[in-house]
Amino acid sequence: MISGVVLLALAVCLHLFFYSRGFYSIGWDESGRTLDAYQWAAHGTILSGAWLPFYRVLIGLGLKVFPDLFLTPRILTFLFGLASIPAGAWLARELFQNRKTTLLTLALSTFFSQRLALSLAPLSDIMFIFVSLVTIALFTRWLRTYDRSALWASALFCALASTVRFEGWIFGCAIFLIAAGHYRFAPARLQRKDLLLFGLILFSFPVVWTVSTFSPATAVLAVVADARQYSLREILRKNPLVEFVLTNAFTLNLIGMVAVLRFTRTGAWRDRAVVAASFAPLVAMSLGLLLMRSAQTGASWRMIAVWSMLLMPFTARFLTDSSWLLAGSRTGKVLASTAIVVVLSAFLYDTFRIERNSAQWFPESDRQAGRYLSDLIAANPDTRILIESSRYFFLNILVASQHPDAFVRNSVPNQQSVPVLPREGSVRNALANQGIRFLVFRGDDYKSLLNQSLEVARLGDFGPWSIYKMAP
Repeated sequence: MISGVVLLALAVCLHLFFYSRGFYSIGWDESGRTLDAYQWAAHGTILSGAWLPFYRVLIGLGLKVFPDLFLTPRILTFLFGLASIPAGAWLARELFQNRKTTLLTLALSTFFSQRLALSLAPLSDIMFIFVSLVTIALFTRWLRTYDRSALWASALFCALASTVRFEGWIFGCAIFLIAAGHYRFAPARLQRKDLLLFGLILFSFPVVWTVSTFSPATAVLAVVADARQYSLREILRKNPLVEFVLTNAFTLNLIGMVAVLRFTRTGAWRDRAVVAASFAPLVAMSLGLLLMRSAQTGASWRMIAVWSMLLMPFTARFLTDSSWLLAGSRTGKVLASTAIVVVLSAFLYDTFRIERNSAQWFPESDRQAGRYLSDLIAANPDTRILIESSRYFFLNILVASQHPDAFVRNSVPNQQSVPVLPREGSVRNALANQGIRFLVFRGDDYKSLLNQSLEVARLGDFGPWSIYKMAP
């Protein structure tokens, strides 16, 4: 108990340390998802029907309680990241019934780079990780004890996972097939009505959401767009299974696969069922993306982080199992302790690597620009601001400003659309009768136009962004 409290306190310290260094995001998706939640909470509408509702509703409700677009999502993802640590330890306990393995899983999860990074970046991934860990822990408990309450609880958590990310749908299929196989070969342990209710709980949301919201035509177009976006080499490199192997090899978490193989080879059939429930969805996702010649967008390790966390108890098992060393000897204990330190060091090194690679996505200058604009808006609530939106970098400014409704987008991101402000001519004439008082741009062409114009005055620079005010 004391060890768990100490490790959770250490996890909080690690989180605050990286947050204080300006580690805010790993992409522009975070700001887009935050704005979607704000749109739902403030106006009852959504920005994208392709996003599942859990994140939108949770963050939206959080914004109603504490209306800070920057802090609120990060507080909530931090709490889910913290909860994922004991959730992983619980899974280890259900798998191995070994105190050392459970405690080491707690320690490894505390330092694990992907968990820490996704606790800092306000995305749905860490929420999905927590719910998935609980799902598999409960399902493992049912396979071990045949406690019906564990079966229903696992179904409910898996159903919740299906509202967070689409991977949850595949997890639902996996555990249902395992339960169906259990019914087929051990009907005394699972009745038909229980299996049907189990499936109803798992698949109700995916079916309802697909019928009411999801367009098959949209899905095909999305797949085609992804396939055209990446070359065959990139599709192979970004494939989840390839990413899982390479990323976990880099962090040394892949040594857990030794314990997985041993677990499936020497364990009971229920052990193999747990491994199938945990990792068959990874194989299915990987094959599906290859068949569609498509790839995940954004940071590739995001999608596989849930399987990295599911692997964590096996890594802990490998490190606490002295059979691979000089069993019980002093030398063996020293080697085991050294191995643990090396793995923890690899986790920390990888966190710094992710931080370094993510610095561009939400630099401190974006946050400072947003605060400056927030003060301008607070002084005049009717203020309208024209912002450069040729790419999605503008989303950070909207979030940091706390007033996204005050902004007018100059163009459609990543599209050759007609901008509100042409790149030449009179600025005042172009913006006449639109109520725009301030302009925020970062492109050299626009900044050159505005710097030379007598119709605007530059108020300040924040990194690549420059803020201008219309002259009276």
